[in-house]
Amino acid sequence: MHVSFYSKLTGVVIAGLVVVFVIEPLDPSTVSTPFLLGIILMGLSLRQNPALVVAASLIYSILTAFALIQFHHHIALTMPTGPHPLFWLFQRMGLFLVLCGLAIYLSYYRTNTQRILDHVQKILERLPVPVVISDATGQIIYANESICAEFKRDAASLAGKRYFDFFMSDIQEGKAVRFYIELFEEQSDRIHELVLKPFDSEIKIKARLTCLGSGSNRVLITVFNVAEPHGEDGN
Repeated sequence: MHVSFYSKLTGVVIAGLVVVFVIEPLDPSTVSTPFLLGIILMGLSLRQNPALVVAASLIYSILTAFALIQFHHHIALTMPTGPHPLFWLFQRMGLFLVLCGLAIYLSYYRTNTQRILDHVQKILERLPVPVVISDATGQIIYANESICAEFKRDAASLAGKRYFDFFMSDIQEGKAVRFYIELFEEQSDRIHELVLKPFDSEIKIKARLTCLGSGSNRVLITVFNVAEPHGEDGN
């Protein structure tokens, strides 16, 4: 179900008003608005587009300033010599503005990364050769549609399955796992040429394997050269 930008913005505004005018007055001796609105903003940055996060940041900055001023007035009336000078107000407001900046940056970075990922996947889908991407745990995270055309396997059904079970079926599992781990531990991203038997087929196929990325984002990319079979029927 698609929710429009203005519907989302309305929900954001309502949530902010509830925090400032319902939750905040529950305890006048403290101020909870920056913390609660900050949580909402960070949640938005993980799911929503930058435009909504920017709009929410502007609205929440105004609500936060209002709540801080109200709290400062309350402290000034109840504790004339209390430890809450005017500098405290600007300090809290400045911290909230920094949080708004972080939320906007995270939203933009996440959206831009997703856009690049979608673009790369569209390119991979159009390649005439089977391409498989797997992670450090040995699980397949992506396979293009050429897998279906060449090997008669549904590409979507491979996601989450073990790489060794489908593309190293003729290699002893322990040996295959060790080789797989060694590829990820290599510092260089050089290309390895191997001969594999995908899906336990009778014909071996040449493949090029290379690792890209670092840390938890490092992946193994396998490109099959179906035009050059290798084995009993391909020599």
